[in-house]
Amino acid sequence: MIKIFFAVLLCAECLFAWGGTTHKYINKNAVIHLPPAMQKFIDQQAYLETHAVDADNRKGSDATEGPKHFLDIDYYPNYKNLTRSLDSLIAKYGTQVVVNDNGILPWATIWAMDSLTAQLKRGDWTKAYLTGADVGHYVADGHQPLHVAQNYDGQISVPSQKGLHSRYESTMMGTYLNAVQLSKDSVHYISNPIEFIFSYLLVSNALVDSILLGDKYAAPPNGSSGGTLPADYYPKLWAKTQQLTNRELQSSTIDLASLWYTAFVNAGLITKPASVDQFTIVQPRQFVLSQNFPNPFNPSTTIQYQLPAENATTLKIFDMVGREIATLVNTVQQSGSYSIRFNAADLPSGVYVYRLQSGKFSAAQKFVLVK
Repeated sequence: MIKIFFAVLLCAECLFAWGGTTHKYINKNAVIHLPPAMQKFIDQQAYLETHAVDADNRKGSDATEGPKHFLDIDYYPNYKNLTRSLDSLIAKYGTQVVVNDNGILPWATIWAMDSLTAQLKRGDWTKAYLTGADVGHYVADGHQPLHVAQNYDGQISVPSQKGLHSRYESTMMGTYLNAVQLSKDSVHYISNPIEFIFSYLLVSNALVDSILLGDKYAAPPNGSSGGTLPADYYPKLWAKTQQLTNRELQSSTIDLASLWYTAFVNAGLITKPASVDQFTIVQPRQFVLSQNFPNPFNPSTTIQYQLPAENATTLKIFDMVGREIATLVNTVQQSGSYSIRFNAADLPSGVYVYRLQSGKFSAAQKFVLVK
């Protein structure tokens, strides 16, 4: 019954995605962030790019595919604290039909991640490349703001902005994708994938209003929902949304590469990176980056730090020339005291620097590896 229902009633949103060209662009550019230990994926860059649209192509033959590409998260009351359990969500609303009608993107991403990890673990590389491309598709959808809101097409705006979805992600991106500038970054291990996925979905949802305002700026009242668009509509829309779009595309490639990396680690193909422990719940009053101990060390040492407020936080290792050696932390952390164990078994003896940045705070310390 559910399959029949969705074959007939799939909402218009399910028919859209980032344009196929943009999906391919994201998969292709995610590869540039991967470390050498993932050479097998790096070598498949063209394959991952080509198959970035497979998930969209399945919609015509698989009635269960459409809901996997979006989440109308603000349909739910108190959506910023939405349960991370799909079973709990279905139980609360009494039927899977209601939940599917509002999308299941985060859980579809997790299912693809689980499949990818299992395929890597058993060495089924052919399926792993295909599934890796699907993970890329779902991650990209999660970074398209109009995939994470009820007003996904401007259809409930007053006055109506219906048609915005296609204008923004297909026509505009088809024109301006070459103007997007991405930079190489570092991957990081994701210890809690479902929480990580929800974090970027909430960021996407928060950007919807900016796209709606860009559309209103680019078109006269009611002009975008019918009739002929102004000749300068797309240049104006791009001018208003370029910054957020560039940021979301950059984030989508890094987040995708990090999820691929996490699957490699969980499959046992790469050594699990250092873990971070929050060892006190007392809120620190100031930002502190302590000297590591022991120092000098061989090959492991402990780094401790304190954060007075919740912020996006990174902890990175550099050599004395300034080259980045490793990323130990790259996530949003709550206020508190943290401890991380760093293993430098693969590094030569020498002086290194660890740098902590959290919001407006930044600090660095030198440490010495002696073998």
